Amino acid sequence: MEERTRKIISFLQEIEKCKLVERKVYCSDLKRRESDAEHSWHLAMFLVLFEKNLPKELDLLKMLKMALVHDLAEIYAGDIFAFDTEGRKGKKEREERSAEKLFSGLPEDLKEELWQLFGEFEEAKTSEAKVVQSFDKLQPILQNLCSNGLSWKENSISVEDVNAYKKVFMEHDPFILDLYRRLLSTANEKKLMADKPAQSKI
Repeated sequence: MEERTRKIISFLQEIEKCKLVERKVYCSDLKRRESDAEHSWHLAMFLVLFEKNLPKELDLLKMLKMALVHDLAEIYAGDIFAFDTEGRKGKKEREERSAEKLFSGLPEDLKEELWQLFGEFEEAKTSEAKVVQSFDKLQPILQNLCSNGLSWKENSISVEDVNAYKKVFMEHDPFILDLYRRLLSTANEKKLMADKPAQSKI
């Protein structure tokens, strides 16, 4: 087998473990939690389906690649609950080390591309990265709508908690901000969240 192909196959086998990384939010059957792989797929679907609502100059292919790559480092670093302030300390450094380890076995051009996509998402300075980050934060809200807010209820997460953490990621784009408000309003109307902020979490 050609060396390049061998390295890619090996990487594909390794990232299969993304299916095993468990997140806090539940699937709609309420029997199990969502995996990182499922989250990344759902995030990619947000980008595909809302493409026409976004600025035309955005690079969809780049955003899709970013969506698929952004959480791969959690194969080694693990997923940290968005509202776990203590657990998030050092998260950036842990994920950078994990990404470097994960990408190291790839052919040089792919290693460079995935590292660039990972870094661009984390820095969130480009328009594409800002959009992907926004939908990355929106997807768990939708997932909680699908699962009756079970993870919010278990962790006493209120609408104030969600706003304090997520709203800033939505303010760069009017459509995304409106979508965020609509989803949050629906969750609030259905009483899927706690009544007051979880002071220990934020």
